Amino acid sequence: MPYETLIPLIPLLPILGFGFTALFGRRLQLRYGRWAAEIVPVGLIIAVWVIAMIVVVPALQHVEPFPAEKGLDVKVWTWIPAGRLQVDMGFHVDALTACLLIVVTTIGMLVHIYSIGYMAHDRATWRFFAYLNLFMFSMLVLVLANNWLLVFAGWELVGLSSYLLIGFWYHKRSAALAAKKAFIVNRVGDVGFALGIMAIFVNTGTLNIQDSLGKLTAGGAMTIPLIVVALLVFCGAMGKSAQFPLHVWLPDAMEGPTPVSALIHAATMVNAGVYLVARANPLFASAPQAMVVVAGIGIFTAILAASIAFTQTDIKRVLAFSTLSQLGYMFAALGVGAFTAAIFHLMSHGFFKGLLFLDSGSVIHSVHDEQDMNRMGGLWRKIPITHATMLIGTIAIAGIPPLAGFFSKDEILGEAFKNGFVWVWAIGVLVAVMTAFYMWRLMGKTFYGESHVDPSVAPKVHESAWQMTLPLVLLAIPSIGFGAAVGWPLGNGLLVQWLEPVFRGAEEKLAFVKAETFLGMPVDTALIAISVIAALAGLVTGIVLFGFFSLRNVQQKRVDAIANTNSVTRFIYRGSLNKWWFDELNDLLFIRIGGRVAASLWWFDRTIVDGTVNGVGTVVKDAGTGLRQIQTGRVQNYALGIAIGLIVMAGSFLLIVGQPR
Repeated sequence: MPYETLIPLIPLLPILGFGFTALFGRRLQLRYGRWAAEIVPVGLIIAVWVIAMIVVVPALQHVEPFPAEKGLDVKVWTWIPAGRLQVDMGFHVDALTACLLIVVTTIGMLVHIYSIGYMAHDRATWRFFAYLNLFMFSMLVLVLANNWLLVFAGWELVGLSSYLLIGFWYHKRSAALAAKKAFIVNRVGDVGFALGIMAIFVNTGTLNIQDSLGKLTAGGAMTIPLIVVALLVFCGAMGKSAQFPLHVWLPDAMEGPTPVSALIHAATMVNAGVYLVARANPLFASAPQAMVVVAGIGIFTAILAASIAFTQTDIKRVLAFSTLSQLGYMFAALGVGAFTAAIFHLMSHGFFKGLLFLDSGSVIHSVHDEQDMNRMGGLWRKIPITHATMLIGTIAIAGIPPLAGFFSKDEILGEAFKNGFVWVWAIGVLVAVMTAFYMWRLMGKTFYGESHVDPSVAPKVHESAWQMTLPLVLLAIPSIGFGAAVGWPLGNGLLVQWLEPVFRGAEEKLAFVKAETFLGMPVDTALIAISVIAALAGLVTGIVLFGFFSLRNVQQKRVDAIANTNSVTRFIYRGSLNKWWFDELNDLLFIRIGGRVAASLWWFDRTIVDGTVNGVGTVVKDAGTGLRQIQTGRVQNYALGIAIGLIVMAGSFLLIVGQPR
């Protein structure tokens, strides 16, 4: 089957699964059981993964029909033929698309399989799988689209899918509020993205991604400056990828079922912003001032989120803030011109963070829906597969060699230093220490020490079903070996070769003069040593305070002693625990102050503006009512009125003009 036929099938199958399950899933589940509602949506996603892998292999190798410089365009039909505005319903596949397809379809398939076990006791399984298929369709459209308008359609559908999945348990007020919060905050960034798309069309006269990027970077005068266009596009990325100050929705989104957290908020949806900036790499390379903004916001988000993860007690919220921090790493990489390193970390992070979220779901499932790590502990013997795979994910995200996180994180830090962004590198090293620490804190509180599980639940704790543990084992494999497989040798691994044609033009335009030595050593050797030492320092500190088998009361005394050292440490601890009061600040600015301003404007509109208009109308109406009284329909009255009018006119004339001389 030709690739022109296979590629449209990738988004088509999930939307067919959504339609079928939404229409017939409930009836099938009631009549035949859960399996009848699950087999179609899960089977179609497995088929999508197979088709995607068939497409991915030649796309990464740049063999026909996927030329290295251009990729393959597939036009399905002309969507909007309107004068200058010609928009096709079409797809574009190159090496960058292929990398995203690997992550989206692999994580998506494993999450579908995992959900069979996780949602086994939910009566609305059919609805959950329908939403999952809708999300997969939306994300695949976003990744495959060959024009900005279709990207935006997928972008908005992803937001809708996220809203539906976060609020899946809508009977819980917290879930309903979290869904609304995610939807509204994302709309803020989406407005910027929509304006960016309009600016691209004004400057280029086309919405085709490849054509518009070529025209934007060809030189010449632009109606709208490139830095403005780049920052508007970045606004959309900030919303979807939860970068400061639009980061507040992601932690609350953990109210959704854990498979949703893994699929949307660890491995796919939140990566959409990173993909968007990477896809628009020629635009950002032509506006280097915008790249500094991207790097600054990214690295600030990384350290901000890491500082909050230090003190959280909800296992999923720790991972949520960890996701924010790692996304900040990716944007910092994009901002310093390390485009390949950003995609490398996107892929490796997708695997080990997806693993960690699914592991957290297995833990929550085993302790009967408890998410507070202070009510866990001592679980490593009872759920050994979950423990072993979560340990792998923790070591991977900490950046310990030779696991995947080491290679991708080291590439980001190394490129930041070599390209002259020493401040990004220094903060990134500090974040690496913090990451290793809070992740071992999670491991220590969850698996080691004495048990703090509810005594009524403790005897029932057991390993999850095979539908849940199989995806854990499968995700642990790339968490271990993916980095070495595509990232070695450092700086010239397979991933660099795959993506080199995509980012070549941007890298040539930026033309950074790279540092070659540091501390009297070859720069790569020195930076790797510092990166590993930083990760080990954080890990060892975490082990000293929270693991392996120390008693919980001893751990707590150590932590309390550090937190209460002086007024500064007490403030830092309290600020971290309260997420630096960003929710309270937003409530003050937009709900309280903003609400009062809106109420004042509403009063002005209602009383002054509407009052003036309504007053004029009332006067006219009352005058008309009064004048209506003289309309008697009698000719004698009208004649008298005319006579009186003539007398008044004549008298007025005489008074004004005066007597004749």
